[in-house]
Amino acid sequence: MRKVFSVILLILVILSVINTPVLAVNEDSDQEAAAHHTRDSLKSEINPEEAKSDDYLIEEWYCEIRDIGNDQVSLYGWTRCNRDCDTVGVELQLQRWNGSSWSTIGTYRWEAFDTDYNWGLRTVTVSPDYYYRVKSYHYANDGSIHDYTYAATGAIYID
Repeated sequence: MRKVFSVILLILVILSVINTPVLAVNEDSDQEAAAHHTRDSLKSEINPEEAKSDDYLIEEWYCEIRDIGNDQVSLYGWTRCNRDCDTVGVELQLQRWNGSSWSTIGTYRWEAFDTDYNWGLRTVTVSPDYYYRVKSYHYANDGSIHDYTYAATGAIYID
């Protein structure tokens, strides 16, 4: 039953990322885009009695991209678990819109051990006149459970 639940939960997470609009751009935005998810929000879409905290590790995950000026963006993300894990990681992929799809132009990974939380922050110089976003991969392992999920921000335009 635990394995079936894990597969169903993984499918729900993947579908939520796939069904997210690919290019949600607001020309009047404050040049910041973020994605914040919690396991509780996923529980509302499935049977809460079946979603026990010992079936998963990642409780909350976040990623953000921000225009900090001078053709630079700040990438930030974190992963929070419901207990100490052997490994907790966050990977941020900086992506640029090429007119028809997103292409990854940089990947940055942070990993921590024997903790329930990990985060990463990176400043990257980018080319102007493009849309950018962050796609994040969050993972945790406690020896018996390997848990992972994804998120993606909306796009920001660097002019």
